[in-house]
Amino acid sequence: MNFDCHQSIKKILEFNQAPAEQKTQLNIAWGVDRNFMFGAAISMTSVLLNNKDLNIHFHLFTDYIDADYQQRIAKSAEQFAANISIYVMDANGLKVLPSGHAWSHAMYFRFIAFEYLGEKIDSLLYIDADVICKGSLLELTQIDLGEHVAAVITDVDDSPARDINKNKDYFNSGVIFANLKQWKEQNFINAAFDILLDKKNKLSFPDQDVLNIIFLKKVIFLERRFNAIYGIKQELKSKNFSKYKEYITDDTILIHYIGVTKPWNSWANYPSAQFFVDAWKASPWADLPLLPARTPKQFKKKSRHERLQGKYFASIISYIGYLREKLKSK
Repeated sequence: MNFDCHQSIKKILEFNQAPAEQKTQLNIAWGVDRNFMFGAAISMTSVLLNNKDLNIHFHLFTDYIDADYQQRIAKSAEQFAANISIYVMDANGLKVLPSGHAWSHAMYFRFIAFEYLGEKIDSLLYIDADVICKGSLLELTQIDLGEHVAAVITDVDDSPARDINKNKDYFNSGVIFANLKQWKEQNFINAAFDILLDKKNKLSFPDQDVLNIIFLKKVIFLERRFNAIYGIKQELKSKNFSKYKEYITDDTILIHYIGVTKPWNSWANYPSAQFFVDAWKASPWADLPLLPARTPKQFKKKSRHERLQGKYFASIISYIGYLREKLKSK
């Protein structure tokens, strides 16, 4: 498949407030649809709060944007003296690729980010919208990728997709420090899309699996502190609200909140979500409420968390919401 990334980008919005003479030390990108725009904004804010001494250019790839979001991004760029670029996409061409209820076509925006930005810069930190920064990223700027295509972090041991390479070198795609020079030279975008379009390939996590296939033996592995994977469902399992400290330590730099419940959900009222809350309250989005449930899975999780929190009436209402949304989806 010969893919032209330029056809996917309808327009670029620039919000440049960093001093003109300031040289970019690190480029960071997110790729999101409408449902993850709020998360990406707070993820960006968390980076800004913890890296005031680092010159970063932010890149947001999305197929949805409205005037309110643009105004808040402009305010964020001004507040932190940052450079932020938003790439508004026509994602129809990506909808031929595998997707599902859990993952939309937006998971492939990372490929567009790699391909398009690879024409302008040599390296890029790509992070998912559910990744929150709590430390300095300076160390990443000092990594020499050489001939390696990326620096990555291994996935958790219980990931159902770990056997894709039949070895332990399966990485999580939520945090990737990519060598865009190698990405372009080796034409990885077409290799990835050829695998994704081949119906014989059964991939559990399409974007992540295909990256593990094409990057096999071509990556550097970083320590867990750069992608501390934590699911807020842990609270339901252990009922110990301090257990998160086993996963999110003082040394953790990037926290990756996996699972149905995200820290921006209204029922994620736990100490483990405080890192998100702190960034949210310091951002131009501080006047907006945390997000409600909208899918059957979210209503079901919300009900369970509310029951754990002693909000029994709210839990019943949420379970009714789950039943209602489940009927709608049939």
